[in-house]
Amino acid sequence: MKKRIENHSQLAVSIYILAMRKEIEEEVKSRYSKRIEYLVGANNELMQELEQWERVGKRLEKPLRKTAMKGNG
Repeated sequence: MKKRIENHSQLAVSIYILAMRKEIEEEVKSRYSKRIEYLVGANNELMQELEQWERVGKRLEKPLRKTAMKGNG
């Protein structure tokens, strides 16, 4: 009988540990997935801003090239 109680006790501890592990894993996944989503969003915003500034830079370069060519010519 004592052996049976020990087995049940070990089983209960194993189930508890498994449940705690799963709970911790889900919490970590949730926390990090939110952080990753935030960082991806911020990265996308920065990329859009960079592309916008690159377009502005190209528009500004055209008149400067014409002016430089006139000065050399």
